[in-house]
Amino acid sequence: MELRDLSSAVVVVLLVGLVLGIGIYVMDEVRTNVATEYTGNDNLVNITATSPTNTTTLSDASKDDYKLVTVDSVINESGDAIPTTNYSSTDAGVITWTKDLVAGNAYYNATAGDTVNITSTFTYDAANSPEEGINDSLEALGDFSGWIAVIVVVIAAAVVMGIVLRSFGEDARA
Repeated sequence: MELRDLSSAVVVVLLVGLVLGIGIYVMDEVRTNVATEYTGNDNLVNITATSPTNTTTLSDASKDDYKLVTVDSVINESGDAIPTTNYSSTDAGVITWTKDLVAGNAYYNATAGDTVNITSTFTYDAANSPEEGINDSLEALGDFSGWIAVIVVVIAAAVVMGIVLRSFGEDARA
């Protein structure tokens, strides 16, 4: 084994990594497109009880591979919609309220009680659904990609050992 033999091994590892990366990306896009969107309702959420973090985690956020698509509406007790400038949300289903809203200084909280009703749209991996099957495949491919580094190290070690053994073998013949 010589140093020039390394180039074919590097090309093979790069091709495997490239195909794996493209495959994971395509499968993730397919999963996103086939995922069923569900509507969630969180009623009577007490936003003043969220201090000091000023956050609320939506009740559906504990579902398998949950992803918040949109917060459709936040309505206070008197039926007024709270503008999106008074909160932000993450894909994980965590809503962060502004300090003015939690403190009761904002008009939308001060005129009514401290509770709001939240309607959201989200996706998750329902049991025996297409998105669950695709996501399980993605997780399995993700587990395999961790082995690529090990394979590269083994190939590099084999090449180095081959060069060392060959150099000792040539010295013995001379």
